[in-house]
Amino acid sequence: MRVFQAFYLILFIGLYLFITYAAYKSTTRILRVSAYRNTIRIFITAITILMLSAFFILYIWPFNPRSANGYNYHLIFNAILSIDFVAKLPPALAYLAGLFLDARKKIVAYFMGLILSISITISMLYGALAGSRELHIKYINIEIKDLPHEFDKYRIVQISDLHLGSFINSKSLITNVHKHIATIDSDLILFTGDLVNNFSDETVAWKSTFQSMTLNHDCFSILGNHDYGNYTDWNDFREKTENFQKIVDAHHKFGFKILNNENVKIVRGNDSIYIAGVENWGHPPFPQYANLDKALSGIPTSSFIILLSHDPAHWNEVIKKRNDIRLTLSGHTHGLQWGISKAGFRFSLSYLSCGQWSGLYQFGDNYLNVNVGLGMVAIPWRINMPPEISVLTLKRIEID
Repeated sequence: MRVFQAFYLILFIGLYLFITYAAYKSTTRILRVSAYRNTIRIFITAITILMLSAFFILYIWPFNPRSANGYNYHLIFNAILSIDFVAKLPPALAYLAGLFLDARKKIVAYFMGLILSISITISMLYGALAGSRELHIKYINIEIKDLPHEFDKYRIVQISDLHLGSFINSKSLITNVHKHIATIDSDLILFTGDLVNNFSDETVAWKSTFQSMTLNHDCFSILGNHDYGNYTDWNDFREKTENFQKIVDAHHKFGFKILNNENVKIVRGNDSIYIAGVENWGHPPFPQYANLDKALSGIPTSSFIILLSHDPAHWNEVIKKRNDIRLTLSGHTHGLQWGISKAGFRFSLSYLSCGQWSGLYQFGDNYLNVNVGLGMVAIPWRINMPPEISVLTLKRIEID
């Protein structure tokens, strides 16, 4: 094990043990359970040993994420560990604050820590059990000056970040997505990447579901950073290549025309637009396979272009500065699967790493829409960041 890996492992275990101890001390001092304190101590010790043992088994030996051929157990454990860890933080902090407070104020701090802990636990449990299935349909009108006449009121359905392995054998959400899309009078369905978490096996048994969704629609897709199999250790390059090719094949079987640094012309009446798609573009450690020049090759000057690029950072750093791409569609951020949405105010910590993390953005005459996705990665929950379908209606602005 590398030195820095061992350091972070020891740091995590030490922090987890300290938070557990501090939360225990804070809680037991206000619940007046001295008669049962020894029983509670034994129970907490057993749970702590169980959690650390599960962490060791799943992340160090004999298993670890890079050698796993599926993430079901990791996803479930991540949710349990996250709830356990975060729920302990408020009473642990209250215990630390109590070291500097008088007896009366200590009790107030302990009670506040306990109440906040209960609230956080309920919120996280809800996000894991229900929030990941509460589908949100987001309707967005985009007014564009140079939109061809025939494409006025052209309607696009965008979905993103399916991460099929994150549904742990449940098809209920995707079935619901299919039902909603069937009720939308759309002209085009676009998927902006991350079909899987890592493995082509995640696409098995989904063929009929997606074929029903894409039937009688023009459907195009691109790859996301998770689709290349770069987050696992393969036996050899051939195995990785075969996995990748099966994922590409799944796009076609599902009814999508995948755009790997290429474009397609959409004709309506006497007008046309182009849908271009790039392979994944992103900052390290995310792989960069995008070739924008290749994706736009053959498109006549002054054509109206819609670009599919998985990572919205591509728009922020490159695309918005150009004058030939009017609309870019991205995903990738998930809104970190947690956020705040109250009274028109929306925030996610995803903003700290990517300023464009959800919804519609504009720079001059260029637009970007970021879809927060349908699936999940790392932890199987969505806390106030529901799975999303974007319904984009393009409207032409007449220039006097």
